[in-house]
Amino acid sequence: MSQELILNWLKRVSESVKNRDLDAHMALVSKNVRVYGIPNRETLGYRDWYQRRRNEFKNDRLASLSYKNLSIRTITLRRLGFSITELMQATNGQQIKIDKDIMLEQEEDNQWRVVEETIHQWHHIESGSRQ
Repeated sequence: MSQELILNWLKRVSESVKNRDLDAHMALVSKNVRVYGIPNRETLGYRDWYQRRRNEFKNDRLASLSYKNLSIRTITLRRLGFSITELMQATNGQQIKIDKDIMLEQEEDNQWRVVEETIHQWHHIESGSRQ
């Protein structure tokens, strides 16, 4: 059940990016979200996330997000924590591989949303390279 919830959430994130649907995307993000590990930033919050995605969609910069290497770390009644590798594909062909931890929380409206992300490492993937 926990893995299904996580996989469904990841699928919905990917679909919202593919469809450039900012409302659907942000419905998966908690108003209380905090992202750690972004270079030159202490944290990133909801407003920052919204502005970043809006800019990426409006200027057609982000083509897709995909995920692999799911490893569940925490399971409680209202929280699911996991490690994952995110592959970010830009419309210009550039790819970024991001290793991160994600914490989902079932909020008061019973929707699962990301409340915390910690980025451990990221790097550009060379064209033609298999990761």
